[in-house]
Amino acid sequence: AITAMAADRAVLLEAFARAGLGLILLGADPLRPAQRVNPGARYAAMETFFHASQTGAAGAAMMTSTASVQVNLDAGPREGWAERVRLAHALGPTMVAVAANSPLLAGRFSGWRSARQHVWSQLDSARCGPVLGVNGDDPASDWARYALKAPVMLLHTPQVVPVTQWVPFADWADGRVLLGDRRPTEADLDYHLTTLFPPVRPRRWLEIRYLDSVPDAVWPAVVFTLVTLLDDPSAAAVATDATKPVATAWDRAAQLGLGDRRLQQAALRCVTAAAERAPAVLAESMQRLVRSVEQGRSPADDFADSAVEHGIAPAVAELAQGEM
Repeated sequence: AITAMAADRAVLLEAFARAGLGLILLGADPLRPAQRVNPGARYAAMETFFHASQTGAAGAAMMTSTASVQVNLDAGPREGWAERVRLAHALGPTMVAVAANSPLLAGRFSGWRSARQHVWSQLDSARCGPVLGVNGDDPASDWARYALKAPVMLLHTPQVVPVTQWVPFADWADGRVLLGDRRPTEADLDYHLTTLFPPVRPRRWLEIRYLDSVPDAVWPAVVFTLVTLLDDPSAAAVATDATKPVATAWDRAAQLGLGDRRLQQAALRCVTAAAERAPAVLAESMQRLVRSVEQGRSPADDFADSAVEHGIAPAVAELAQGEM
């Protein structure tokens, strides 16, 4: 998967370069204001929904100014679901700190190493918060409860229509509220699930959504680390123990990144365990990642230093030209 993605990116870089454009890997747009440009009906309806729910600014930033490297993993054997999904969540804050790469948003320093994660945290937790219940022993039931409690965002009739009042899907299903003068169908439930954005989203597989987009030099190591910590039993045991003190420190990870001592300690144990299992082709990327974690530096720190020294626009230009 890493090899294929690198090959795709090489093709895109060449095509964009011929057009006088560059591609940068950051978790949030450091220059442009958050303003919708996608003319699609779904995005226009989402914009209306966010304004109606008093999260218009965060919704606009989420839709137009944030970027992630998303990792999709098999759900694994049924008997291991609970442990696997718990660990995917527990790793979240540590990996947010490791991958934090969005210190600026819309032309300003945000005060967060991961402005992307901060933006997502400002949206309603019923739609964007973690799925797991109190103990996480039954992730399938946790996901069902989460989906039923989440408010309906859009109707697909087949036009996309925003729902501007707070209606949990359960209330629609039970007939307490009728949307479009009817109760929902199975197709409505399927569509509703596409409007839920938890950091770990079950979709018959696990969709990991909490990593910032990170530079070419380290993204292979970042995604290899996450996959290894979930797929390799001995590495998973290390990660389970290492992340216990910071398993719910989402905001702290987004704000301080690896500047937080406990997150750095957890991150160092995790990336070291992954580095011990990395193939030779990833050695350079893994070594770079381990050094950054040892120094307590997230990718955001490198871009922030460049923006301070050269200005935001020149720092972006350097990234686009492959000079950072």
